[in-house]
Amino acid sequence: MKILNLTSVLSFQARWLSQKYKDDEILTISPIDDENLSNNTTIKCEIGSEPYVLAMVCQLISDDEYFGGLDTGYLSGESNVGEEEAQDIVEFLDECELLIIDENLTSYHPDASNLKAFLAFLVGKFGMKVINLKGEEIVFEKSKFSELKELKNYDGAVVFEHSLDRNFVGGKYFCMVAKINDGDVVKIKTPNLECEAKFKLDLNLKGTIAFLGLENVENYSYEIAKISKV
Repeated sequence: MKILNLTSVLSFQARWLSQKYKDDEILTISPIDDENLSNNTTIKCEIGSEPYVLAMVCQLISDDEYFGGLDTGYLSGESNVGEEEAQDIVEFLDECELLIIDENLTSYHPDASNLKAFLAFLVGKFGMKVINLKGEEIVFEKSKFSELKELKNYDGAVVFEHSLDRNFVGGKYFCMVAKINDGDVVKIKTPNLECEAKFKLDLNLKGTIAFLGLENVENYSYEIAKISKV
């Protein structure tokens, strides 16, 4: 079975799902490489650019004038996903049976309305079943496409917020950007939170995104963070 994965790190967010589908072919669209996910190919995109990637995919299979008016080169440049990669997604979808979605994306993404509209179109076109990280089946209602929102700038130290543990973990590149070291107790400030945590270095993590465990997350999972030593 072919599975389209629109979760950030499936093996971390829902390990049981990654184990359940370990023998299936998975295509992931995410800003983070999930190196613990079996039989997975990742199309790595910029943080928050999933609507741009999905718009490029829809462009290739829809004659709707909305998609005809989009600048493919701009979408590709901003998302860091090439037009050939968009074509690869279309070809994968042709035999795709399942879509796994992180509902944080469809609930809190700044352009969640377009995201859901594009997904509703693609699910209708290819007949995929859709489940969330709990394995529950969900439905996207058909809705109108609207003007795409500009992407936010995520240059700098970024935290991926989740509620699976209470750890603050990042790789060496995050350390360099945030100017912190393994074991440092730091203050973390984002537009939606302010807290203190002890940083743990994980050399297996790449890029400038750290994992921040919180009691509850009621905003888009990715945030630029100002980090200072306590």
